[in-house]
Amino acid sequence: MPYPYTLAAALVLASIYVFGHRLRTKSHHRRWVSVAAGVSVAWVFVDLLPEISENQAKFSTGPHRGMAIFPEQAIYLAAMLGFVLFYALYIAGGVAEDGEPSGVFSSLRVAAFAGYSALIAYLLIHNVWRDATTLVLYTLAMSFHFLLVDHSLFSDRYGAYEGRLRWMLAMSVLAGWFVGIMTAIPDQWMARIIGFVSGGVLMNTVVVELPEGRGGRFWPFALAAAAYSAVLLIVLG
Repeated sequence: MPYPYTLAAALVLASIYVFGHRLRTKSHHRRWVSVAAGVSVAWVFVDLLPEISENQAKFSTGPHRGMAIFPEQAIYLAAMLGFVLFYALYIAGGVAEDGEPSGVFSSLRVAAFAGYSALIAYLLIHNVWRDATTLVLYTLAMSFHFLLVDHSLFSDRYGAYEGRLRWMLAMSVLAGWFVGIMTAIPDQWMARIIGFVSGGVLMNTVVVELPEGRGGRFWPFALAAAAYSAVLLIVLG
C-alpha cells in the first residue's frame, strides 16, 4: 500500500482528537458515542479476533514457539494485558481536592493513550489491511474508537485535554505512522501488538459505553454493531 494512502488515514485518525470536541456541542453527541462503541466492538469481534486466532495458531506451531513462555497463549495474554492495563487506568489514581484527576495520574493516563494511539497508527503500515477497502474499514473503525477515547478523557474532567493534551494525542498518531514506515518488527511481536490493541479497544469501549450513569444508547449501539459487522462479513468473507 503506497505511503500516501496510509498517511491520509493517519491524518484522519489524528483529526478526531483535534476536532472531536466540536461534536460534543451537538445535541445527539451521546448517540454518536454509542454508534462508535458499536463499530469498535464489531471490528474487534468480526475482524480482529479471528486474525488473532490465526496468528496464535501460527505462533503455537511455527519457528517462534520456543521463543516465548506459554506459546499457546502468548497472543491472548497480550490481549488480556491490554484489557487489564486500561482497566487499571480507569480505576486507579488519585483525585485532587477540587475533584479533578491528580496531575501525576492525569499525565500517566494521557501518556498511555498517546502510546496506544501510536500503536494503532503503527498498524496502518503493518498487517491490518489487505487492500484499499480494508484500509478504509480499519480507518473508519479506529476513527470511531478515537471518538470514544476523546469522549472519555473529556467526560472524566481532564481540563487540560481541551487544550494541549488533545494535540499531544493527535501528534502521537502521526508519530506512530512515521515509526511504522521507518521500522519493521518480527511477526511474533506484531501479533502481540495486534492482541494488545484488541484488548485495549474492548476495555475502552466497555468502560465508555456500559457504566451506569453515562447515558448509553442501546439501539444506536446495536444497530451500528450489526451494520458494521455486515459490512465486514461482505468485504472480508
